[in-house]
Amino acid sequence: MYGIFMESVVIFKNYVGGRYIVALFLLALLYLLFAEKDRRRQAMFVYMPVSLLLAFFFPVTRKAFVRLMGEGDTYYRILWLVPMGIVIAYGGVKFACFVCEEIGGWAKRLVLAVLCLAVMLCGKYVYASQYMTKAENPYHIPQKVIDICDVIAPEDGEERIWAVFPTDLVYFVRQYDTDIQMLYGREMVEPKWQYAEPVHTVMNHPSRIDIEELLALTRERNCTYIVLPNNKGVSADPEKFGLELLDTIEGYPIYYDPVAARMMEERYG
Repeated sequence: MYGIFMESVVIFKNYVGGRYIVALFLLALLYLLFAEKDRRRQAMFVYMPVSLLLAFFFPVTRKAFVRLMGEGDTYYRILWLVPMGIVIAYGGVKFACFVCEEIGGWAKRLVLAVLCLAVMLCGKYVYASQYMTKAENPYHIPQKVIDICDVIAPEDGEERIWAVFPTDLVYFVRQYDTDIQMLYGREMVEPKWQYAEPVHTVMNHPSRIDIEELLALTRERNCTYIVLPNNKGVSADPEKFGLELLDTIEGYPIYYDPVAARMMEERYG
């Protein structure tokens, strides 16, 4: 049980990122415990967060979560329910109002300014993270994905199509156009899920894609569009196997497979 508890402690530390914001949260909880007289607000801003934290650190909760969900990698999501930011903000504003009543309006403004400064100093500049990039469009996904999808997307009223994409693009396609169905998606990108997909295995070859093997698999699955990676070679010219090059966007060749389309018509009429 102690080991499970310590695992939860590590998860909590990784989730909050720093001890200072936790200190502000605990100070706000302590202040509201005595200063807040409204029972409903006290339940919302004190008892509920404390109960969730106690449940999070309780080993039995983690064991039950793993038993029900089948894995514990998402256990940290319980912390999403703890309104740390709201508690800090409400506690700070309530304390500022108390100071205003006791001293004056200028003191309230001073307390709020100090609280804002403390929150900023306790946090990190998120835009400096390696995972943050400047948005290229209102969709907040790479522009090349939008351009590729616009080439192959069905017209309004037409049936959805099947396509295969390189691994680095599969995260974004469904965010832009759900009419484009993929033979594999994010489940293939995450190694921990250990899914096996023959098409992905061929597409994910480290240096060269076997076109003949790829087409044997995609035509069997009624896949009419193939987007090849921009950083790998191919075993043969795709057009020799009946593919039609529609466009090349940022090095990604986009092919239409009329053979697959014809085979699908013969199967389903």
